Amino acid sequence: MATPNRQRRVGLTLLEVIVSTAIFLISVIAIAQLSNIGTERAVDVQLQTRTSLRCHGKLAEIVIGAETNASGGYTPFTDDFDKDLQWRAEVGLTEVAGLLLAKVWVKAELPSGKVVESQLSQMFVDPTIRGTTFDQPNPPPSPPTPPTP
Repeated sequence: MATPNRQRRVGLTLLEVIVSTAIFLISVIAIAQLSNIGTERAVDVQLQTRTSLRCHGKLAEIVIGAETNASGGYTPFTDDFDKDLQWRAEVGLTEVAGLLLAKVWVKAELPSGKVVESQLSQMFVDPTIRGTTFDQPNPPPSPPTPPTP
């Protein structure tokens, strides 16, 4: 018995289309997850940079004596740009007289509950005993007066 000549179809079968669509959708989901992770990391890095910069600034204010509010608790920043950041500082004595140790923490709390925090420490000379450029130099001692005969 002779078999009839079948013409071969050109194209894809339904199974091949379903499998390729499933692979495509899985890859789109993976790419979307990677995009979300990348965005979260970018926000973390931006917050870490902001907290670090504000930490440097607050530490400089303490070192020069402009900031004296070394409180135990966190205090929010007052400017509009960094209202979401909070800071705290501790200034303590060291074993050397006139040398202080300042520690500053700056944190940001995300709505997700995650906390990004930076901390810096620096030793510095007590501003109350440090001289300034406005100080007058000590006058030279006057020569001794000769005794009168």
